[in-house]
Amino acid sequence: MASRYFKKLTTRNTFLTLAFFALPFLILLVVVDLHISRLIKNQVTSQLAGAVQDNLKTIKLFLEDRLTDLGSVARLNCQDLGCLDEQEKIYLNLIRGKKWYDFIFVADLQGNLVRSYNRELTGNISTRDYFQVSSGGKPFVSDIFYSEIAGANVMIISQPVLGLDGQILGVLGASLNLNYLYSLISDLRLGRTSELFLLSREGLILSPTKLGAFPFAEKAFSGDLNPHSGESGVMVHLDYRGERVLCAYQLLPGTSIYLASEMDLREALLPVRRFNRIIFYFFLPSFIFLVIISNLYSRRVTGLVQKLTANLARALDECRERRQQLDHINRELENRILESQHLAAELQLSEQYILHLIDSISLGLAGTDLEGRIAKYNKHFLALFATGEIRKGEILFEAIPALKDPEILESFQTTVKDATTRQLTARKIDRGHGEEYFNLAFFPITNGEKRLLGITILVENVTDKEKLRNKLAEYEKLSALSQLALGAAHEINNPLLGISSYLEIQMEETTDPQKKQQMEVVLENVYRISQTIRGLLDFARPAPPRFTRINLNQVVQDTLAFLSHQPIFKKIEVEQKLYPQLPPVTADLNHIRQVLTNIFINAAQAMPGGGRLTVSTSKVKFEDYVQISIADTGIGIQPEDLKKIFDPFFTTKKSQGTGLGLSISLSYIKSHNGDIQVQSQPGAGTTVTIILPIRQKGRLAGKEEEIIS
Repeated sequence: MASRYFKKLTTRNTFLTLAFFALPFLILLVVVDLHISRLIKNQVTSQLAGAVQDNLKTIKLFLEDRLTDLGSVARLNCQDLGCLDEQEKIYLNLIRGKKWYDFIFVADLQGNLVRSYNRELTGNISTRDYFQVSSGGKPFVSDIFYSEIAGANVMIISQPVLGLDGQILGVLGASLNLNYLYSLISDLRLGRTSELFLLSREGLILSPTKLGAFPFAEKAFSGDLNPHSGESGVMVHLDYRGERVLCAYQLLPGTSIYLASEMDLREALLPVRRFNRIIFYFFLPSFIFLVIISNLYSRRVTGLVQKLTANLARALDECRERRQQLDHINRELENRILESQHLAAELQLSEQYILHLIDSISLGLAGTDLEGRIAKYNKHFLALFATGEIRKGEILFEAIPALKDPEILESFQTTVKDATTRQLTARKIDRGHGEEYFNLAFFPITNGEKRLLGITILVENVTDKEKLRNKLAEYEKLSALSQLALGAAHEINNPLLGISSYLEIQMEETTDPQKKQQMEVVLENVYRISQTIRGLLDFARPAPPRFTRINLNQVVQDTLAFLSHQPIFKKIEVEQKLYPQLPPVTADLNHIRQVLTNIFINAAQAMPGGGRLTVSTSKVKFEDYVQISIADTGIGIQPEDLKKIFDPFFTTKKSQGTGLGLSISLSYIKSHNGDIQVQSQPGAGTTVTIILPIRQKGRLAGKEEEIIS
């Protein structure tokens, strides 16, 4: 039994050793074979592509020379085609002197053939590409195609016919001798089956081939799909004979004709097969030698293993006895480990539950020992005071400098000393984000014996609540101030009425022109003061919403006239573009006037150094809406602030505004079923567009409704 095993081991080691030594050698041979085969294939491909390149250069030079020849005789010494008789001898000599052309023809600008040489031709060529290009002033080389006019396959080159002043009179064309063109294609004799020929984009063979293809009747490939595409390429495909060939092809510049160089794939890969045979003959003796060496080595190794096996068998018997003793000890240890794991799992679940419970608290919470070292904290506390992790065991007031405040330290120490709860309300703390307010509470942590173990700290950010309370107080102050201003306006308006009446009487009685002019100036200023006070009263007087028909253009003009005397409008250039046919709308006059006033004042405050305020009105096309567009050239609004401008109490004017103007304006416009849209670019200005319906839903505009300006 053992001897059979070691025989199998010897055999297996022989194969493994053979694989170990032969595999790298085999891989090396395969890599060399692939590399040499690729080089041979690339060499054959380069030869085929080189044959295409050399022949393309010859054909290209030939076509360029023919275009030059034709261009040299395309200029006439007259203003029309009437002098073609003088050119006849030149054209005939061009045909007969060289065997390059089959015939030459001249067509007028309508495409009609007016003269042909060496063949009688009639008809119209206006649809041909070569005529359309050359009639536009450029030379052209056509593809090989069948011409119904000539009744044969032709390849046309053309030039524009120029008159005495350089104007285009027609097109001069010449049919190239295809047999001469074919003779330019020189077979470089790359192999027995190599051949060069022309073919069209559709794959039709256009020239004779060495292996007997018939031009204009056979395709260069077998099957329905033409493998020749693009400008050039190299491929393997089935040719017109059904044989697999290696083909290199390239497009003749300026035409749709390919020049292809092909060779049977078997002949092209013959050097590769020869090289593979040499590799095989080299590998076979080496492989036999490796088999012999591997077998001898395996026998040597198997003998050593057999000796080691006998020694190991004796050692295993001793280990088996000791293992039985260890198994009993291990079973006892496993039972104790399982008990410990159950206890650890329960403790871990309890700890995770407590941690999740602490993290679920919406306030910042931290626990410290009696000396202020951090023991626990939740994620809200971390978000309030730290950008990264806080190390446990670190002194709280050292880890978070923002809490290193005398009053906070005193509250913490008092809680430690007296074991009583302490609270700090609306405490200002500087976190580097501006003015912020926090509520802090310190709670003692005791055990069942009422022994003080540590301190719990709760922190709540009340900055927004504090700012809201301050804004409400400021709003109440402004409301009281507006009531005082209304009372003052009434008191000022009554004396002004007496002054204006007195001045009007004096102007009627005086005959002194100078005094009369002075009274007019004073009276004008009195009217101006009265108008300002009247506008202030109309703006501030509280009244329930009252929908009437109003003239928006007049409301805009009145509001601008009221505000034009304000100091912030002194440097503002106001431009009004009011649509004269703007229909009246159903709206609350006071609400619309207040909205316009708020937006005009915001625009003026955005231009402290002066600027342009453009107000335009228009009707929305195809909809029952009108819009008021208010554009300024001020400082603009930052993108992050643009989303919050309609929020109550949001302002970028610091102490100059309450943040309620745009919020109130939007609520007024929404109550009219309208909308306010704001577009702004920092540094370039802001455009506010108010959209209002012409009629309110559920309200019919009747004749009894008064149109109020």
